[in-house]
Amino acid sequence: MSKNKPQLATSTTVSQGLHRLAEQSERLKVVKLGQSAGGRPIEAVLVSADPDFLNQSAPQANKVTVMLFGSQHGNEPAGSEALRRLVKEFSQNQHSELLTRLNLVLVVLANPDGRDLASRYNANKDNTNIDYVALAAGETQLLVDALHDFDPDVVYDAHESGIWKRVLTKQQGWLTDVEAQFDMGNNPNIDIRLHHYTEQKLLPMLIERVSEAGLPASRYRGEITQLEQSVARGGLGITNLRNYAALQGRVSILVENRLDNKQGHYDSPRNIDERIRKQHLSMLTMLQLVSEEAEPLLAVSRAARSHWQSGTHGEQELVMSVGFGVNESEPQVEIPLVRLSDGQSALHTFANHDAIIASQAVALPAAYAITREQARMATWLARHHIDFTTLTKAQSFAAQRLSITKLSPPLNVRSGVREKIQATVHSEPSQVTLSAGDLLVPMAQPLAPLAALMLDPRSANALYQEASWPWLALGEFPVFPILTPP
Repeated sequence: MSKNKPQLATSTTVSQGLHRLAEQSERLKVVKLGQSAGGRPIEAVLVSADPDFLNQSAPQANKVTVMLFGSQHGNEPAGSEALRRLVKEFSQNQHSELLTRLNLVLVVLANPDGRDLASRYNANKDNTNIDYVALAAGETQLLVDALHDFDPDVVYDAHESGIWKRVLTKQQGWLTDVEAQFDMGNNPNIDIRLHHYTEQKLLPMLIERVSEAGLPASRYRGEITQLEQSVARGGLGITNLRNYAALQGRVSILVENRLDNKQGHYDSPRNIDERIRKQHLSMLTMLQLVSEEAEPLLAVSRAARSHWQSGTHGEQELVMSVGFGVNESEPQVEIPLVRLSDGQSALHTFANHDAIIASQAVALPAAYAITREQARMATWLARHHIDFTTLTKAQSFAAQRLSITKLSPPLNVRSGVREKIQATVHSEPSQVTLSAGDLLVPMAQPLAPLAALMLDPRSANALYQEASWPWLALGEFPVFPILTPP
């Protein structure tokens, strides 16, 4: 065993330890969510002072349900280790004041295959962290099921960000210099009340609290991989848990804590003890803040889940094209980096592209019609818990037929980055007759904005950007808006 490679407990040992703690505490209960591609159990630890929550797992009117995910990437273990520590502390009746306002769902090992294989992926080589549209991996499906079943008000996704980069470090001689970076759901289609609350209040408060607790924290700038790049924020897409959960109307928080360099000299292998401490501090500070903010947070999150709106006057309009652009008010930012050769820190100037550019606004239609691979689409919709109906006879509707007139490949293909095909789409009002077996997905449902962004080919987040759904082709598209209520 390398002296700088942490010797971690296996997923089996972790599971056994969680069950022992639950047996010793009236505040804990372990529930099985499913199993991984490699056959390993994926479990959640429920933590509550209320037996009703432990037994029924249902949201409570006066308590915030917080769901925390550890180590979706198996080679980022500090998050799951910090959650293990939290479970032990709750079993010893620590942090009791939090349970007066919070119920917790702790998914300690979201990727047990990756844990045991020391891998970013599961046993099938799936990166489950970016699978929240296609739901191709069983792990992602069961985590989406858990979101549906527990209906959390807050989702917290714990990650680590390596300071060593192939180009930045190996070729240019610099390491990133971060301790804790936070972001929240930032897709511009998130309910406007939820987006304003998290962006303008909760995120700044969280960054300030963690910094005051002794861990320098900042807004997530994305991965810095070379000196010449621009910086922005965490991605806007809904293939990740952060934006997927936020579009469901949940407060959704990402943390990227420091993953130390393999070649460093530390008191524990790859500084794992210190990394766990930082993750634990970040989590506990978040829970304390959420507890204090319970009343406004509950009001905003549950309003967003019951009735989505894009504007302050109740508008329901989606923007299909989203991306980052130059921040005209702050076109450059200085970010500290550490020189590999001597460990000295220096500020570097980067172009600041954190302005969110949103375009191609469309009103939320009454429904979407699906006229291709209906059985497969029905399975996919059910996995997302999106309501739909299957027509039993032919019916006519006022619709908006969509035709793809041009497809443009990505201009700059970057290694490890999922680039989008640009589809130019023409829309035209039309009277259509759907056949028996076609699907209708009504937009009068809580998951309407999420469903529309995944179904509409004009959307940058459409299902058809996924390799397993290559539907983008010139001509009339088989999924389109219905203008009259079904």
